[in-house]
Amino acid sequence: MRNPVMVGERVYLRAIEAEDAMNDAAMAATETDTFMYRGRSPESPLAFEHYIAEKYKEGTPGQVEFAVCLKETDELIGFVEIDDVDWVNRTGETGSFFAPVYRNQGYGPEAKHLLLEYGFDHLHLFAMSSFVYEANTRSAAALGKQGYRPAGRIERQDVKNGVYGAFLVFDVQRVEWLAARDVWRAQQRERRVARDDTLRNDAAEQHRQHQQQVES
Repeated sequence: MRNPVMVGERVYLRAIEAEDAMNDAAMAATETDTFMYRGRSPESPLAFEHYIAEKYKEGTPGQVEFAVCLKETDELIGFVEIDDVDWVNRTGETGSFFAPVYRNQGYGPEAKHLLLEYGFDHLHLFAMSSFVYEANTRSAAALGKQGYRPAGRIERQDVKNGVYGAFLVFDVQRVEWLAARDVWRAQQRERRVARDDTLRNDAAEQHRQHQQQVES
């Protein structure tokens, strides 16, 4: 792992670096969800490098952003962030983006729980919110599993193909996130037990078949 800030079972969070610029541009270029923004958008690696350089010049940042990397390979697979940090009222807005090839594999929830842990237990924020395109049902469902509650709806926030869409608003406090994390961790343990049982059963079956071949 390279300079980890938060470490999970399969992924870790680290500070974004100038070297991440090419991967960021590639993720944007390979976007598969049509509801994301208004489709694929060209992003310049040079612009991302400039963005990072400017971020590190800030005094008290209004945004905390992390690169999400695989523990085994250090490969960058996405980004998570807390935007619009209000240090007086102790609030912020969370967001995340993952390369399409790494979605629906459980990396997003793990990284998001690490981000929420950082926000609540290290930055001592009181509450965090998240805004989701109405069509993005996958993200809305994921937020519910992370403890977020529906907090409102903003109509006619963005236009696509001549039709105005809405944003769904969610928020979460630390006690709600902790309860959701406990449920998520229990589910992860159950999956590991089931996976290990399957591997043991497969190994036993292979051994039995090998013994039959030897005896015959």
